[in-house]
Amino acid sequence: YALGRRAASSLAVPLWPTPPPSKTAAATPQEPLVSLPALRVIGQTAASYIVAEGPDGVYLIDQHAAHERILFEQISQQRAERKLEVQGLLKPASLEVTPAQDEILKTDHARLAEFGFTIEPFGERNYLVRAIPALLVGENWCETLWELLDSGGSGSAADWTERATIILACHGAVRAGKALSDDEMRQLIRDLESTELARTCPHGRPTVLHISSWQLEREFRRLP
Repeated sequence: YALGRRAASSLAVPLWPTPPPSKTAAATPQEPLVSLPALRVIGQTAASYIVAEGPDGVYLIDQHAAHERILFEQISQQRAERKLEVQGLLKPASLEVTPAQDEILKTDHARLAEFGFTIEPFGERNYLVRAIPALLVGENWCETLWELLDSGGSGSAADWTERATIILACHGAVRAGKALSDDEMRQLIRDLESTELARTCPHGRPTVLHISSWQLEREFRRLP
């Protein structure tokens, strides 16, 4: 999986566009779609976007934004059910923190435990990390943990929880430049279809852009 932040094509519009003008009547506003239509994966472009065909044109899925949305909702649900997947480290890792991070860790270690981090003191501004969230296995979990610590200390507990969930989803999501197999692309689309807010990632960026059949015909000058 991969992370993409490239500029959208001038052809592409949000997945829920206003329909094109009718030949016989003015365009009528359309209610936004609440889920993705049935899509057939065509391939991948720029190692960042999944190209798929739908019932009305072509769909471009930002694989990082889409995976971020999927993970955000999965983490939220697992936390609510106290079923967050945790991976114990074969050997405890030593973690050195700044004075500010040390203060946050002393007060927020219980909240970090809710996200899968098992941390215990090990000297002055040093800690032992014994377990991490399973979705960070193979990732730079130290960087994630430092960002979580830097995000603490302000706002309500609910605000911090949402920020922490976004950080974990972002760090655990597929990165840009990662080639995906057809099976991986199909699975990502199926997972995105099952989310409640498929249109955007937790940061508010679109997950899908739609180039309608009408737009394609217009751009290729096939319209009368």
